[in-house]
Amino acid sequence: MKHRNSPGFTLVEMAEELLILSLLAGSLSAGLSSHLARRAERATDDALDEARDTLLGYALRKGHFPCPAKGPQDGTEDRNGSTCTRQAGLLPWATLGIQGVDGWSHRLRYAITPAYTRNITSVDDGTIEIVTRNLDGAELKLTTAGGLTPVVILSHGPNGLGATSADGNRLPAPQPGSDEARNADDNGRLFVSRSLSENPGAPGGAFDDRVTWISPNLIAHHLIGANRLP
Repeated sequence: MKHRNSPGFTLVEMAEELLILSLLAGSLSAGLSSHLARRAERATDDALDEARDTLLGYALRKGHFPCPAKGPQDGTEDRNGSTCTRQAGLLPWATLGIQGVDGWSHRLRYAITPAYTRNITSVDDGTIEIVTRNLDGAELKLTTAGGLTPVVILSHGPNGLGATSADGNRLPAPQPGSDEARNADDNGRLFVSRSLSENPGAPGGAFDDRVTWISPNLIAHHLIGANRLP
């Protein structure tokens, strides 16, 4: 009497199938991670654009820019009469009427030139310095001839170092002396905007912050158009 071979996979065939499935799963996982990263970046760019537009709208309505927020739990501007308690901190999301968070649910950071938080009667370059780095790592001025700007808005990027979460928790600080640490400095008078780098040994260290600013020329254009400046 003959025995019929049982249908099914041999151990070798099963191993091959498992290998194929694991490769497919890894490919899908990498693709999903890349998609989520790109979506968070787009959401961050949209949040930065919204912050810039609402800051300009506020300046047109009020004749000055708002102060930074009172704190991680209070998004109203921290103003004492005509004076700001601080010139750098979190974007005052409640005063502006926006969420004020990036694609990784971190609060946007904001720095302002003191003169721009009072009634604006003339437009100068501001007092906040913006620098970048060339291919050799040397610092270069990025904005006006003096490298200055009145307003800076930034996201601390996907690593979130130095950021504050939307629920008010402070994330770990960046590596001391790095460009990301300069962007997280409470004094907020100098900021770095440069290309993404995952290399901690690069000049200025690893970097994933997303930085934007408002040119004094753009501010002048809007204020003159609204008859707030001659």
